[in-house]
Amino acid sequence: MTETQRMELIRNAVANATKVAPQFEGLLEELKAEKLAEDLVLEHGIQHASKDDIKAEFVSLDAVESDKDDIDENDEEQVDMDFVSESMREVFDS
Repeated sequence: MTETQRMELIRNAVANATKVAPQFEGLLEELKAEKLAEDLVLEHGIQHASKDDIKAEFVSLDAVESDKDDIDENDEEQVDMDFVSESMREVFDS
């Protein structure tokens, strides 16, 4: 079979394909939704956030920020020097 014949066979297979394999149906739906969203943004542009959106985002970010500890565990100033060997104390002191 020549390359031209193989290409024609592939072209016909693609043209006659009417069903999507079951394992790819979910992917196809996701890709269609992404394409629709992209087309919407291209046609209408990006919408600005409303004040309610900003407040909701601020609350969620504030909740994440409040979870942080006040103590930085890797800060050398927080190391208890009573439990550090002499050789390591030299490293901290220099």
